[in-house]
Amino acid sequence: MSAAIGRGPARRSRARLAPVRLAQPFVALGLLLGLAADLAQPVLPLAGLLALGLALLWALTLARQTQRAAGRVAGLLLGLAGIAAAQIGAEPRGLLAAHLPAVAVWQAAALHLPPPPPWPEDRLRAALAAPHPRPRPYPASSDEHLFNALALDARGDRRGAATALVLALEAPRPDALLLHAALMGWPDARSILEIAPLPPEAATLLAALRLPDAAGREAALEAMESGGPDALIRLAALAHARIAATLPAGPTVAEAARIAPAVEAFADDARFATFEARFLDPARARLLRQGVTALDWVREVAARRLTVTTLAPPPGLPDQPILLRLALPEPARAVQLRRGEDWVEVPREDGVPTLRLPRPFAPQSLVLRYLDRDGVAAAELVHDFDPAAAIRAQAQQALRRQGPFALYQPGWTAPGQVNPLPISGALRAGLLAIEWWTEIEPTPRRVPVGVPDAVLLAGDAPRIVVEITPPEEARLLGLAAIYADGSRGEPVTQPIR
Repeated sequence: MSAAIGRGPARRSRARLAPVRLAQPFVALGLLLGLAADLAQPVLPLAGLLALGLALLWALTLARQTQRAAGRVAGLLLGLAGIAAAQIGAEPRGLLAAHLPAVAVWQAAALHLPPPPPWPEDRLRAALAAPHPRPRPYPASSDEHLFNALALDARGDRRGAATALVLALEAPRPDALLLHAALMGWPDARSILEIAPLPPEAATLLAALRLPDAAGREAALEAMESGGPDALIRLAALAHARIAATLPAGPTVAEAARIAPAVEAFADDARFATFEARFLDPARARLLRQGVTALDWVREVAARRLTVTTLAPPPGLPDQPILLRLALPEPARAVQLRRGEDWVEVPREDGVPTLRLPRPFAPQSLVLRYLDRDGVAAAELVHDFDPAAAIRAQAQQALRRQGPFALYQPGWTAPGQVNPLPISGALRAGLLAIEWWTEIEPTPRRVPVGVPDAVLLAGDAPRIVVEITPPEEARLLGLAAIYADGSRGEPVTQPIR
């Protein structure tokens, strides 16, 4: 009796597993039927769903039958339902044909199917923008071959990408050229692409891009025609080649001026939009633009120029020369001044190129240039030397620094007369006039004290005194300086003693 009791649980366990065992062959049968429905989907597009409906109908009909029948129905249901559910939203030729090109070829031969129409550009672009794009199993156009090449390259399949790219190179899009150049760096892809035919213009561009030496690459790209539909690819490559050729020192101003047009071309939104429209994958066009936009700093370098700072002697030192200090935008071999038809080198003082211009001063135009580290002459700078303006600016600076009325204290010398305001001849160059007023007559009276240019160029002007005649009842005197540049200084109010 105990043995019978021990066999009881085992019998119950086997009884529970019986439907599962019975279901297994019917699961396989369901899968085979589902696969057949998938292969026949091009001619019977609803085969998978009809099989699923049949399985559900059996399940409802035999729900109250024996465990054996329930197991069979469950097996068919599992197999058919899995395939039918996977077919929902699949390709018109079925789930297998979407992933296995050989199945698609067999379907076309066995079922006498016409080739599917190629996808339009918009659909291919949308598929490329999706995460993990799937290659087309039966590409029917150059764009679809390029789509497959881009999708396989994104997966890391360089050889497969090269094989697909070969069929897209008859009239290559810009992203096909860029992908070709990138795949040539992989040995397994290079052996395929080296024998691929290319249009002459594309072959010349790609041959230039493959040159390892930056200087040679630059020369080859410069020799190409500047126009053409892929001109922006050439410009981008040329910009990077020119940058690489200048390393490690970096580009000179002259070299930066040759690189800047590429940056400006990519900054042109209308031109770039036309270029981007030719890409099957616009993201690659934007990446190319980002790489060139990162070189925007060369435009600032290209705009740098030689500058001149004029230093007039301090007021009161008429025998000193005027100095012209030249600031260089980059290291240079020499700074030169043109005299007649010749160029003479400007001497350096404390490492700074400096011109000393002694009296007699006279306005003149100076033509200057410098030779950069490569000996290339920079653009000529024409500097209009105005000695009178330099003397006035120096005197005005001295006046602002010390204050034009710092040592003056007004006091009565006679009824209606205060002591005059003295102005030295050296400082007169920084003034145009003096204004004075009182609390009785607040309207300023202007007294000109300026000096003509001819007098300044000959030497310091004579000393001058400003006569001030306020009303007898005035107790406060206001003063303001009108400087050489026409600006009005801070007014000063002082008591009359």
